[in-house]
Amino acid sequence: MTTGHPGDAGAALTRTRELVRPGGTSVVVGLARDASATERAVGIGAAPVVRITEPLREGTPVTEPEMNYGQVRAEARRLLPGVRHRRHLLRRYSLIWERTLTRA
Repeated sequence: MTTGHPGDAGAALTRTRELVRPGGTSVVVGLARDASATERAVGIGAAPVVRITEPLREGTPVTEPEMNYGQVRAEARRLLPGVRHRRHLLRRYSLIWERTLTRA
């Protein structure tokens, strides 16, 4: 999900909700910005990983994310009931959402 601002993320997650069939699963991987001292400390702790993976990312265009982890999590929970949110290294996160089967 590449988004420029929170409204874009909401639109992308709403579209995800519309496209996933009952019983289906959506997995979103994105970037979030660090907003707190704790998040920045985690980023500093990941510095060795950043240095090791830097050659792999060379030349890859990256847009600075506008939303922080809390904003992403709140928007996902609002739009995708039961979503699972995970934080990963290098400012990445994943959202896993399973659309429940509807009974006829």
